[in-house]
Amino acid sequence: MKFLNGIYGIDYLTLFLLILSSLFNIWTITLPLGFICLILSFFRMLSKNHYKRRSENQSFIRIVNKPLGKLGMALPYNSNPITINDFIYGFSLLGNKIKNWSQYKITKCPSCGQKLRLPRRKGKIVVTCKRCNNKFDLRT
Repeated sequence: MKFLNGIYGIDYLTLFLLILSSLFNIWTITLPLGFICLILSFFRMLSKNHYKRRSENQSFIRIVNKPLGKLGMALPYNSNPITINDFIYGFSLLGNKIKNWSQYKITKCPSCGQKLRLPRRKGKIVVTCKRCNNKFDLRT
């Protein structure tokens, strides 16, 4: 058990490599790539150099958050280990977004950037931001 003392564990980059390796292992032509991703993920999990693994994870999150931020699903910048509750919370947010998509429109305030949820099919309405009290016209 002393071998596992002080290991880095699983973060977002390691999880991404594990998922990528399982996708590559489906086809025989990409099997070597899947094996390489699997070895890299185990290396990252069992590494004791926390500083390097954390900086690699931060740069991965910075790259991934550019497209995910536009979808409203950006990853947090903390370096805590991932738990099953993170997955459950993420899927519940995605489920709520899909469920309410036909009823509500999500928009941002032009002055402060606060996200606002507006009812759909109301025509042109005057929206007041709760944070900065800015009023602007919007078509829903």
